[in-house]
Formats: sequence, structure tokens, C-alpha cells
Amino acid sequence: MRIATWNIGEDETNKDGKLDYSSYEYILKRIEQEDIDVLCLQEAIIKSDYLSPINDYIRQNSGLKYSIQYELSDSHINIGCRMGVVICSKYEIKDSELFMLDNPNLVYSVDSNTTYYSHDKGFIITNIKDYKIITGHCLPFHVFKKDSLDYMEIFEKADKKFNSEFDLNSKFILCGDFNYDNVNNLFPNIMKKCNDLIDVPTRKDKQLDHIIVSNKIVINSKEVLENNFDHKLCIIEIEDNIWFSKGYGNSHSRIYAGV
Repeated sequence: MRIATWNIGEDETNKDGKLDYSSYEYILKRIEQEDIDVLCLQEAIIKSDYLSPINDYIRQNSGLKYSIQYELSDSHINIGCRMGVVICSKYEIKDSELFMLDNPNLVYSVDSNTTYYSHDKGFIITNIKDYKIITGHCLPFHVFKKDSLDYMEIFEKADKKFNSEFDLNSKFILCGDFNYDNVNNLFPNIMKKCNDLIDVPTRKDKQLDHIIVSNKIVINSKEVLENNFDHKLCIIEIEDNIWFSKGYGNSHSRIYAGV
């Protein structure tokens, strides 16, 4: 099973990074090319004055016939749109839950014309096949000239929540755009039992995106791929129904930085 995480908030081939239906067609093309079974999206369009919701578009035009979405905030790129997190899956999505992170309501003025306000961020918690899959988006504290670790109470709540979804025998996957490089600092309890499979930059020169898996899961391959959007496309392929007692299987692993 091939699982991907992808922030699609900004199409770098279009003026001002805005999305249009050519952006959607490109997403469909990559789903087919990369043979993706479960696609986790951040900054995905949920409502729009001029575009279909991306989960509807994918369901209607690809083999990923199941989906769930979580509306979070206005889009800062696509004016007139509401964005959030989405899961599109080839397999049935069961027992879904939405988990909102606390918003510290930060404000940062670049100049008299540009002010940033912290958006709501959150996660989808769900079950797909035998896997507990959690995906979402964390606040970009660096945009507000803040250190994520100064807001650890936000991450501690998430770590506690995600840890409660984990058990020693679970096939557990946590992925998304966390807007921070070292997930051991953000989710220390989860990382005692898991591995972060991504270890290269995923947006410009920074690693913001992660795929964290239980050390019970066998990994056939991992890839970080260039694309039309401002974040790289991160994909893992997992081996169903094969378990290791120690570590994760990486004898066939590969990783491409996309350059």
C-alpha cells in the first residue's frame, strides 16, 4: 500500500501560486503516476467560489473513491476559498475523528500592507484497512518569528491525544506538514515507538513534512519527489501483514530528494 502526504497550498506554475483546474488535473496525474492508494493533503481547498472541493474532484476522477475532509481556515493564496486537511483513499475510511489544535492567535505585521494571522490547524484521525492513520497541519511558527518549542503545550496535547490512539500492536502512521524539522521534540512519546521516514528538505531548504510510522510496520520504499507545488510529495510503500520485532524494514528502501 502506497501512502502519500502533500501540501498543495501553492501551485508554483501559476501566477501568485493560485490553484486552478490545471492544478487539479496535475494532482490526478501524479496520483496515477505514483500509484498512490492513500493521499493525505494539507492546505487543500474545501470550499470555493470558483473550484470544486478537491476531495470531490479526486473521488470523481480517480480510483480513490473514499474521502474525508476537515475545514480549517480561509486560504491566504486562493482568495475566496476555505482550506483544510483531506484524506482520499482507495480503501474504505472508518471511525474518523477530527482533532483541532489550540490556536495561539498570533499576529505579525511585515509592513503596513501585509499582516499574518495564525490560522486554525488540526488533524484527521481515522482507520484504513488495519492501519490507524493520522494526518494534519501544524502552525508555521517561523512565519511569526516564533519558536515552536515555546508553544509546547499545544504539541503536548497533540502528543497525548495521538499516543492514546497508539497501542503496542497497532499499525500507526502519523503524517503531514508539521512546519518543524525535529519531530522528536514535538511528539516525544510517539517517537519512542515510531520512526520518522523523511530526513531531507521538503520545502526549499527546510524539512517541514513528515511520515512517522510505528516500528512494527515494514517499509518497502520511501520517496520525496519534486512537483508543481511548493512542498515536495512524500510517499512511502508499506508491506501489508508483515511485522518485524525490531526496527522497520529498510533493505529495499530508497529516497529521492528530487534534484
